[in-house]
Amino acid sequence: MRKKISLILYTLFFGFSLTLVVSCVLLMVECFNNRNNSEGLEAVSIEPVNDVDTSYQDIGNRLSMVSNSLTGLNCDYAYNTLTDENERYLYHKLNKNLYCIEESTNSDGCYRTEYVVVSGTEMPENSVKRVLDAFLTDHPEIFWINNTFGYAYDKGNTVVECYSLLSAQQCGQYIERLSQRISELLDGVGEIGDDYSKEKLLHDRLLSQCSYADGVSDISDGWQYFTAYGAIVDGSAVCEGYSKAFQILLEKVGISGYTVKGYADDVRHMWNIVELGEKWYHVDTTWNDGEDGINYEFFNLDTHQIEKSHIIDPIAGEEIEQNENFFLPECDSMEMNYYNMDGINVDRFDDETDRRMVEYIVECVNSGSNYLYVTVGSDFDFEDCTSTLFDAPSYRIHHYIEIANSYLDSGHKINREGIKMLKDEERRTIRINLKIGE
Repeated sequence: MRKKISLILYTLFFGFSLTLVVSCVLLMVECFNNRNNSEGLEAVSIEPVNDVDTSYQDIGNRLSMVSNSLTGLNCDYAYNTLTDENERYLYHKLNKNLYCIEESTNSDGCYRTEYVVVSGTEMPENSVKRVLDAFLTDHPEIFWINNTFGYAYDKGNTVVECYSLLSAQQCGQYIERLSQRISELLDGVGEIGDDYSKEKLLHDRLLSQCSYADGVSDISDGWQYFTAYGAIVDGSAVCEGYSKAFQILLEKVGISGYTVKGYADDVRHMWNIVELGEKWYHVDTTWNDGEDGINYEFFNLDTHQIEKSHIIDPIAGEEIEQNENFFLPECDSMEMNYYNMDGINVDRFDDETDRRMVEYIVECVNSGSNYLYVTVGSDFDFEDCTSTLFDAPSYRIHHYIEIANSYLDSGHKINREGIKMLKDEERRTIRINLKIGE
């Protein structure tokens, strides 16, 4: 009888152990797969507090507080979409807990951050995901968090933990580098009087030191490419990194900026919306970082114009999907569009227009730009204007370049044969790409 009981206990123990091992392996595989997914947050279930070898109460003894020299952003657009008090509580706790990182890695090579207990409720997975997505959308300066989170239910409470890609010491070092580079990019911007000029300078400084990371498709290629750190410190990023970096820089000088999720060229894409003078505009820093230098084709557009080439994801609902926006104000103005602010308007061809065009070309080339932005006046036939500029027998643009070259030094002469044109009849705009030098 004793032998039979021992056999039964052995069988039960072996079965339990095998189940536990298989569960752990599956959890590790799921965490690893989620690390390589840049599409959004992914949830994994963690064991209830009473069933884990190391209780959550003990983890606090092995946490290190990140040394933080970077002040958090005053951005709460996504937060304001959270109406449930438990969701708001979890959001606020993240602002501290994500800076508390365990000293050793877990099975998938990440570091657990301090867990949050939301008492008296079992929050659904989609609710936890909504909070984390909202928080990280409002706070792109928190760049070290993996896109996998864990949650469990314990005695009617919800336990949530996130995972850091860096140790607390590494994180502090990375934050210090990011803070230093941000200070350099912000140098002198606060002294500028108007927000449009601040926005343009920050746009130009970011694009001058960041290049698009070709060949990067997901986090397995390098998590930095998807962060503000990659764009600002490493100088290489994909659209997500560009957009998060621009959001940080704008917010640091008091300009409201936010990221927008969507598609462009049939692939996932991210860009910004910016508030200027109580009106909102779309800005795509990634697409403005051209092979021939910085351009402003996607600088302060209304929704109608951006939707010619971009598809905007919907507003997040109760059942949040992977790709949704929290905040999408109406963007119905082109007042602060680059063509209107810094381009040149042509409504006729006469001596005065000739003089202004030559001055504009010289000014652009001397400022380091090889793009001209022309808006055709509403009373001027668009095709007549483009034909006069670029077609025989007039070739008026060649005439302007010849005169402009007489004012430019030898290192900035314009090659008349290297001219490219991008025209938009609906917007009545012409972008002219000049080739500088031989």
